[in-house]
Amino acid sequence: MSGRTVIVGAGQAGARTAAALGRLDDAAEIILLGEEQDLPYERPPLSKEVLNGGSPSKATIFARTWYEEHRIALRVGMHVIGFDWRAKQISLAHGESLAYDDLVLATGVRPRPLVVPGATLDGVLTLRTIGDSTNLSARLTAGANVVVIGGGFLGLEIAATAIARHCAVTVLESSSKLLPRIFGGFLGQYLADLHRTHQVDIRTGVTVAALEGHTFVEAVRLGDGTLLAADVVVVAIGAVANDELARTAGAECADGVLVDAQARTSLPSVYAVGDVARQRTHLLGQSVRVESWENAELQAQIAANTIAGIAPAAAAAPWFWTDQYNRNIQMLGRRRADDVVVMRGDVTAPSWCAFFVADSTILGAVLMNAGRERRHVKRLIDTQQRIDCVELVDVGQPLSSLAHH
Repeated sequence: MSGRTVIVGAGQAGARTAAALGRLDDAAEIILLGEEQDLPYERPPLSKEVLNGGSPSKATIFARTWYEEHRIALRVGMHVIGFDWRAKQISLAHGESLAYDDLVLATGVRPRPLVVPGATLDGVLTLRTIGDSTNLSARLTAGANVVVIGGGFLGLEIAATAIARHCAVTVLESSSKLLPRIFGGFLGQYLADLHRTHQVDIRTGVTVAALEGHTFVEAVRLGDGTLLAADVVVVAIGAVANDELARTAGAECADGVLVDAQARTSLPSVYAVGDVARQRTHLLGQSVRVESWENAELQAQIAANTIAGIAPAAAAAPWFWTDQYNRNIQMLGRRRADDVVVMRGDVTAPSWCAFFVADSTILGAVLMNAGRERRHVKRLIDTQQRIDCVELVDVGQPLSSLAHH
């Protein structure tokens, strides 16, 4: 390697790519460009600890001195306006150009906007950055009426944190149930019931017609005319990939930069990692963007290996987790149309596992307060080991004994 790698985007995926490259080649020149002024940070704490009043430093990945010690040129507040893959040049907004040998795009995503009257009123917020999290946290005062638009994991985590802050919370979801695309809607009713037991008003199958107020948001008007009082409205209706740089340069994109299993884009010496990357993967059976902490970690290492000419590791099942109230929910793998759900434990109990099984192999799993089992379940999914469902159901039989290869 030992050339110059420029990484555009100083979030988790960008910072981890820089760290991985530095480990692989101590002579490499690495430049990490971040648009925000903050040091690179992870996003999971933003909807949990930071939103609940914790220090933003909880999200920071490395101290500033770490970058200096590892000879990584971290430059924050840098806005990249384009790149020329033929000339291998990057253009910055302030007029500077940077040459590169390899370019890594880690530009992430941005919140999908709510397009209704009143969407720009004060008090209508999204949650993506540290600034967003501290701003929203300051508004979650006891007794505040908080309306969360979007019943995905982010919206539900925000709802759970707002309840912990003694707010009155309503969650609005346009689909007929929560999380309809997550494991075929497996968790939707479970999480709706969980939130309702914590006094969250969950409303599914509803549309938002307008947000009302003068300077500050005061109410949410639904499609049927219902008016909901609102001191704070949080829009959490998904994300849009920041793939404009890649698209303008001529890379193949489709709500994300298309990459292969080695994180390579359709342009030579240009890679994409993290939330912005749309991966072609046989494990998932389709081209997908995986917005998760683990994916940012894994793709960073994959891109670094590819740049350094190191063979990639075998593909692994995706993993995602969410914390809501006293529940830690971990999800691995996928489902397919012909699978069956195999329950290990009672779904009404505090801890249980659900497996999605086809052809005597586990395709995916949901672990409820059972994180200790993740390593064994992941091995079963990754190796596609054939299993006996009778043994899988038997809580007296340790999962470690099934994952024996």
